[in-house]
Amino acid sequence: MANRNVRWLTLTALALANLVCWAGVAAAIALIASPGLDLGLEARLREGQATAVAVWERLERQPSGPAVEPEQAGAIPTPAGTGTTGDQPIAAVVRPQNLPPPSTPQPATTGATELTPIPKATLVSHPLLLADPEISDLAPLDAEMARSAPDRAVHIRYQEDTLNAELAALWQNNPDLPYRNVWVNLMRDQVVITGRVSIMGFEVNAEVTGKVAARDCVPVLQIEELNIAGVMTPRFVKDQVEQMILEAMTWYPADYPLCLEQIVLEETRVTTYGYRR
Repeated sequence: MANRNVRWLTLTALALANLVCWAGVAAAIALIASPGLDLGLEARLREGQATAVAVWERLERQPSGPAVEPEQAGAIPTPAGTGTTGDQPIAAVVRPQNLPPPSTPQPATTGATELTPIPKATLVSHPLLLADPEISDLAPLDAEMARSAPDRAVHIRYQEDTLNAELAALWQNNPDLPYRNVWVNLMRDQVVITGRVSIMGFEVNAEVTGKVAARDCVPVLQIEELNIAGVMTPRFVKDQVEQMILEAMTWYPADYPLCLEQIVLEETRVTTYGYRR
């Protein structure tokens, strides 16, 4: 009988212990699920969230320019991780990657506007045609050569009457020239030049028949026939007249920008073809 009572007491104690165990488990589950539980984790999360919000608001209030380092602003730097303001930690200033290191000095801005270089004038390359330009005034031709691109084609055309008028004006402006009354008669592939020439104090009439060609970029007169009338003319006089005529053709500068390539003689007209060197 006693053994039976002991058995029931043991079973009752086990049942009560089991009940207490499951009640404790239920209470623990309810405590964990309740919003009032604070094991320190939630406080840390909330503190980190508040710190991030404060840093974000501070960055938004700063000007849009680059961040100024404490040493640049004259403030005493605070070691990272030790300085605090009240209960809020000091947010470290992050340097953008596109800024130079602190050791590189920033160039001073004076407010002056950099001058934009003026582009050079565009050189002209289309062909140039000049009709009856003045022989005594080469300024217009010089101006055209100055604004011409290299290899620019140049055509110069003279009518026979205009050419003779230019030669007469040239002698009037230079009366010391040893020849006068110069007249040019243009024919196809040939030219006849007449005038009076002073040789050793004598004035003689001279007539030259020849061709005008371009050689090494300059005009050259090729004398085919020389006639001197009025007085007895020995050979050395003819040689001097020929030399004088050839020297008169050397007026064209050898280094002039206009290179002559071809001279075409026609009836009452002469055309010169060349290019800008």
